Amino acid sequence: MADIRRVAVAGLGSVGLRVARALDEGMDGLRLVAVAASSPESAARRIRDFRSAPGIVSLDKVADEADIVVECLPPAVFTELAKGVFGRQGRTLVVASVGCLLTVPGILDKARASATRLIAPSGAVAGMDGLRAAREIGLEAVRLTTRKPPASFGETVVVEGLARSTASIDRAVRLFSGNARQSVVAFPKNVNVAATIALAGAGPEATAVELWADPSVAVNTHELYVRSRAGEMKVVCANLPDEANPRSSAITAFSIIAALRRLDAALTVGS
Repeated sequence: MADIRRVAVAGLGSVGLRVARALDEGMDGLRLVAVAASSPESAARRIRDFRSAPGIVSLDKVADEADIVVECLPPAVFTELAKGVFGRQGRTLVVASVGCLLTVPGILDKARASATRLIAPSGAVAGMDGLRAAREIGLEAVRLTTRKPPASFGETVVVEGLARSTASIDRAVRLFSGNARQSVVAFPKNVNVAATIALAGAGPEATAVELWADPSVAVNTHELYVRSRAGEMKVVCANLPDEANPRSSAITAFSIIAALRRLDAALTVGS
């Protein structure tokens, strides 16, 4: 029988709580041992019905308790967690805030130095296996066009240098056009998909990104176009927003859950 690996979930928002609950219900080879949240009192309320009775720890202590750390945090506190993980040897860090992998200086070097395995789930976009295969052949163009209901961006956005109420947007407005690295700096809470595509494919500078606030769409829509020496690929994902956090897609948590199940699977499908 394989060893049971200890798992901790950092962040108990809509995504983190769903992931923690799936672990509590049981996954082969994995056991939920700890959670971390900004408010220990709130965390205790959220997990009071969990059978596994995980401990509640601070972010800097998560890696002391677990072999696998699942990050489901606001991007602003990602580095606090990562510092603790890199302070231990041989941990696995499953990253929901994928944009931080492009913006935190030296993160890959720190991961290598501490023998940390970083896993970026596909999240709200499909086609990452095909994109990775196309990269092996030779990529010629990678473009992401994301359209979201204006409310997904909060109460206000900046359009042509001016703040504008999202409630006043009555036609599609392009909020951003540039590369993936620029997009995660400009919209850190909205473009983890861009970072995921960049890391799987052509890199952050060579991945083109457009971001639209579009009142004609009811769901978060990501259109990925890839051209390579093997041909062309177009993938469109129309994802329902998470009810508790409309900036995120509901499928994001389930992508993380699927990635966790894959860790101990006898059979894995897709590259």
